[in-house]
Amino acid sequence: MALINKRIHKRVLDKKKRLDSRRPLSASLVKRLKEQLCINYTYNSNAIEGNTLTLHETRLIIQEGITIGGKSITEVLEAKNHPKAINFIEDLVSEKSEICEGNILSLHKLVMSNIIDDAGCYRTTGVTIGGAAFKPPHSSEVKPRMDELLDWLRRNPDEYTPIELAAVFHHRFVSIHPFIEGNGRTARLLMNATLMKNGYPFIAIVPKNDRPKYLKSLMEADLGNSAPFVNFIARCVEKSLDVYLDALEEPKILTLSEAARMTSYSQEYLSLLARKGSLGAHKQGRNWVISKKDLDRYLTSVGKPLSKTK
Repeated sequence: MALINKRIHKRVLDKKKRLDSRRPLSASLVKRLKEQLCINYTYNSNAIEGNTLTLHETRLIIQEGITIGGKSITEVLEAKNHPKAINFIEDLVSEKSEICEGNILSLHKLVMSNIIDDAGCYRTTGVTIGGAAFKPPHSSEVKPRMDELLDWLRRNPDEYTPIELAAVFHHRFVSIHPFIEGNGRTARLLMNATLMKNGYPFIAIVPKNDRPKYLKSLMEADLGNSAPFVNFIARCVEKSLDVYLDALEEPKILTLSEAARMTSYSQEYLSLLARKGSLGAHKQGRNWVISKKDLDRYLTSVGKPLSKTK
């Protein structure tokens, strides 16, 4: 049974097709977008785990090598380590290397280098996860459980779509919790490697502001309902596609207030659709916005194309 919402999936595939039709992208555009996404990804992935660096401070550390006063050395190292880990998964994808145990351990070592003593090693002690609906396996079970997970990933016996496969892999990985620390950061990078191996662009970001939704949907997956988490990740992938398409197509971007004036819907109803993931809107700062193309695409899907609305 499909886990991904059909409307969200169609929207993502349509955007991916539009991006693919513009390839090859210019080297300067790719470089600029990768630098931007690398900084945003590093900031958000670390912030989800409690890092207090701001986006600006993260940019200074990565681009200028500046140490930020009043911040711990651990937080600074978390920012410095992530770009190296991102480069690693890019190389893994470009070389068509498998996601295997050796690559996972190497990735974790890059993420947690100089932060914990056992970076790049599976845990040898028990762990507990506050608020989780499950208890991670005993340390003696970590390697066999990881072997099973990697075999499952290679075979994809459930015939999941790439987004479903990447999201379910992420959830199963953090359920095993193979490391003492750095499990979430490593899982999100491996999820991106899985997406990139299937033709999706660099790199899907789980936003810091969506941390409650992220954790809630992971907990639902713990209880056997993976669809909310899969669709949460699908929307993160869509936002990544939007970054590329916005740079290429320069679409007309509307606030929901502006969109409401062009439709028969209220701003409040459009906001509800945006939060549910039905509309194809995305956030700029704290505000929801939508391209005119995506607004028309949604209205057409419900039989009210833009040309026939107010």
